[in-house]
Amino acid sequence: MSEYSIAIRTLGRAGEKYQKLLDSIQRSSIQPQKVVVVLPEGFDPPAERLGDEQFVYCSKGMVNQRIEALKYIDTEYTLFLDDDIAFDEHFVQKLLEPLDEGMFDCSTGPLFSFFPQSMAGRIAGTLTASVSLSLFRRDMYVKILRSGGWSYHTFDTTQKRYYPTESFAGTCCMIRTRVMRDLRMEDEKIWLERFGYAYGEDRVMAYKLVRLGYKACIVANALYMHNDAKTSTSAQEMRNTKPIFCTYYMHVVFWNRFIQDMEQNGLFRFLNKACFFYWQLAMTGYHVLKCIKPECRSRFSAFIQGLREGKRYVRSKEYQSLSPVKR
Repeated sequence: MSEYSIAIRTLGRAGEKYQKLLDSIQRSSIQPQKVVVVLPEGFDPPAERLGDEQFVYCSKGMVNQRIEALKYIDTEYTLFLDDDIAFDEHFVQKLLEPLDEGMFDCSTGPLFSFFPQSMAGRIAGTLTASVSLSLFRRDMYVKILRSGGWSYHTFDTTQKRYYPTESFAGTCCMIRTRVMRDLRMEDEKIWLERFGYAYGEDRVMAYKLVRLGYKACIVANALYMHNDAKTSTSAQEMRNTKPIFCTYYMHVVFWNRFIQDMEQNGLFRFLNKACFFYWQLAMTGYHVLKCIKPECRSRFSAFIQGLREGKRYVRSKEYQSLSPVKR
């Protein structure tokens, strides 16, 4: 196995959940060469310690914290972690195997809790072309759709198998360090963190990796626990409409930058537009229906504002000045 380092992004407030992560690292069968803990400026480091980790600081931002970690890492692989996960002693080994075998450039474990859990959620996601159970690409974990949404596939987690994927939860991933640098996430940080809530940064990272020609996979039996400390978004913020606004702003910019702008075939560009138009129409209908409840009316307004801001941004000089997505 090649050497790897660990990069943890945190606000230093996860407490017991962070301790579970540290315990997982300590009992791992393959120990990291270095552990870098990245905090935003002004935040105190956590009281829980490994003893030999390195604390570094950067300006606040989920994307920025991952970019900053790369300045201190020179091993072949980097395991990027959020501060609220836990795993068993063989987890790291399972993630390293497909990379050491040269089959993939990035790996992580399945996290089915991020998929729609209720029947109503699955139906709504399918009808709006935002998230749906895959009927055709059952050899993949997640497939990005032409609408900007995604389809997913669940599978047996008791067997060792690699499932290619175009997106994954950003809580955890093992990646070749040089590939992470090639992604130039500093370009995406410009638009992702404009409003202080980088919704979808994991989808952007994973799909950009794929569009650049690299390969990501889910190791079916590399299971881990997501304890969800919610250190990046306060409970109060989650009750307001800012996340709704940022969700749809991100969707519009993501679709333009990684789907439409990268498509050279005229027929497929037309098909992309048709799928995106349907998504907008269906999501508008969905939010109109939700407006039956008075408390949801502000969310409809945030949805419309997010769409408008996303469309305004892709016409801006700043967007046009972003580095093209190419290897």
